[in-house]
Amino acid sequence: MRRTSLFVLSGLLLAGIVLAFTLQGMLNAHSQTAQSRLSADAYLYYTLETANGFVLARALKGANGAPQGLPQTLLAFGDSFGQVASDSVASIQLSPDGDYLVIDGIRDHGEQVWVYDTQYNTIALQPPYVMGNFLHWMSGGNGHTFLYRPMLPLGPQAPMDGNSWNPGLWLVNAATGTHVNIDIHVPSAALVDAASSPDGTRIVYSTSLGLGLGSDVWLMNSDGNQQTHLFSSANTDGMRSIIGLFAWSSDGTQIAYERLVDSSTPFLPAGLWVMSSSGSQQRYLAETDGGHGYWPVWSPDNTKLAYIVRTNVGYRSADMLAQSLQSAIGIVDVRSGHTWLAATPQQTGMQLNLNPTWAATSASVTFTALNPINARVGGTPRYWQASVTGQSRPPAVTPISPVIPHVIAVG
Repeated sequence: MRRTSLFVLSGLLLAGIVLAFTLQGMLNAHSQTAQSRLSADAYLYYTLETANGFVLARALKGANGAPQGLPQTLLAFGDSFGQVASDSVASIQLSPDGDYLVIDGIRDHGEQVWVYDTQYNTIALQPPYVMGNFLHWMSGGNGHTFLYRPMLPLGPQAPMDGNSWNPGLWLVNAATGTHVNIDIHVPSAALVDAASSPDGTRIVYSTSLGLGLGSDVWLMNSDGNQQTHLFSSANTDGMRSIIGLFAWSSDGTQIAYERLVDSSTPFLPAGLWVMSSSGSQQRYLAETDGGHGYWPVWSPDNTKLAYIVRTNVGYRSADMLAQSLQSAIGIVDVRSGHTWLAATPQQTGMQLNLNPTWAATSASVTFTALNPINARVGGTPRYWQASVTGQSRPPAVTPISPVIPHVIAVG
């Protein structure tokens, strides 16, 4: 499940603050033999709220994508993370090889990434001594390298490139915290988003030099060579936008992305678009929630996208206050452009309907429904399932898990 992050632009800094939630699982320590290791997607991971701060937990994942039982605690984050009301988690994502979990933590002094070793039940800040945020896992390669936007060094032990601090886009090894710096010819603060192709050979990324200046989209080889400018973000009507939240189709032929209005007004609706992997054939598909960092999710057959729709656009309180937000799960048929709502607040009785995950058949989505998270006690999400029929009326939705207490974020 995704949740994900990072798309509200404040000046040059873009902080995708994602409302995240629920569960995690039943697992004790680590498995020391290859025979006892479970598959990469055998668990659902969560950050939970406790009286002593945030803890990492997990639960076994059932065939329907919901947890089998309540999440069980693995370990505490330490460093007092979660003891301040402003602490939160932007995203939780498992590496392609299943050996590492990244937890992008937000604190009052900035973002840092925790890396959990799923086999040895240990956790550490990676890369160390740097403030910055996780973007996406890289496909291919060693299976546990991620794309990272470094923002500031933290002390004299911060990793440098030579003797200076002039980072661009980092490829970070989750096992060691070491990195390779790719020069993107702008400061790292100008990097909006980056995502690798399914085969790991290419990276699409976007940059912005400031509020009101729009953004530019680029494509390069995964080693940083052959950087190609695809397009700038001015729409046909001259409106500029910030482009990000890239999602490649599994066959590598299409890239979905979002355009957020380049404005100082937060959380305006965004546009969901799709283009070919070379940047051509750009098409608008739907209006989405803007600025909260919800990635669009391709169906396994690459014919549809699930996305988040804000259902109370125009309710000004929700522009600034997360407690007032309402959202639904939207579906779009990529070829025809036909859109419909698969799960709404009216159906679930919850304000927020988030984290869509497709069934292997592309016929249904599993998602979480909850009211906004309370910073002191966490949230209480519940897993639901919705059929994806394309009918004009909303399809039936069915709860498939009990309510999960004390959830801060779900992975």
